[in-house]
Amino acid sequence: MEPSDPASWMFHFPAIQWARLQGEAIGVPVIPVLSPPDKKKELDALKRALSALKSTHRLHGTVSGAVASGYQKRRIDAICEEIGIASFAPLWHKDPELLLNQTIDLGFETYFVGVSALGLDESWLGRKLNRDTLLELKKLSSEYGIHLSGEGGEYETFVADADFFRASITLRKTSKQWEGSSGYLVIHEAELTSKV
Repeated sequence: MEPSDPASWMFHFPAIQWARLQGEAIGVPVIPVLSPPDKKKELDALKRALSALKSTHRLHGTVSGAVASGYQKRRIDAICEEIGIASFAPLWHKDPELLLNQTIDLGFETYFVGVSALGLDESWLGRKLNRDTLLELKKLSSEYGIHLSGEGGEYETFVADADFFRASITLRKTSKQWEGSSGYLVIHEAELTSKV
């Protein structure tokens, strides 16, 4: 889902157009669906997209990365129930620190591409998730009350590589878009790079 509004209540906005490279790197098809800038209409767009996939590709279920956002999980569950497919949320209510540690331990190359919370300034854009940034996030979580895994929209990430990627994604050209107290990383150029 590609929201036309950076403030989408349901969908990830920063760098989402590069999900196609993630699909190529993993070896799965990516079918982009534009989402209108309206809370109700973006849900309708998701429902239509999943219904179409159910009929054309025999879709049996969907997997979401929801950790603590009841708003998102309830709506995805309701849409799936309505169209008759299963909704899986394997990270639901898992300890956020454990999830971030596992992400690091499993070798995910994860970049911060959006920030929107006290304590997270422009310098976070383009940084990698690693032990040092996790320690900083833990301090900021204690100080400002942000959700450690960004479930309140405090930050967004982009995965450029993982063990199951057949190729890694190299970010060739980026810039930062900053307004007031929030912003995101604009990826202008990215490409798949062989892991051999």
